[in-house]
Amino acid sequence: MITREEYNKALDIVEAYQKQLFIGNVSVSLKDNGKTLVEDWDKLHECSKRLGNVLLNQYNEFLPKYIEDFSKKGFMRFRNAGKVSWYEFTTLRGY
Repeated sequence: MITREEYNKALDIVEAYQKQLFIGNVSVSLKDNGKTLVEDWDKLHECSKRLGNVLLNQYNEFLPKYIEDFSKKGFMRFRNAGKVSWYEFTTLRGY
């Protein structure tokens, strides 16, 4: 049986998710295939300076343009990227 507290907690989660979908600073267009540009990622301001530098390295032509395109193997090749930065990135990204 679902308690009233569990129902309210689930409802809060659904409302938070709905707000997240409609925030104004994240724009997803059809040409981007529903992917998030690194510059538009809402968690970019929460990450460490080291991780931010890795993600925004404009001088690396092999750097993915989208957050969803980063893989561990590719990420570890970047300068100043390591296990701690990868862990932070996956934690912020959510997967």
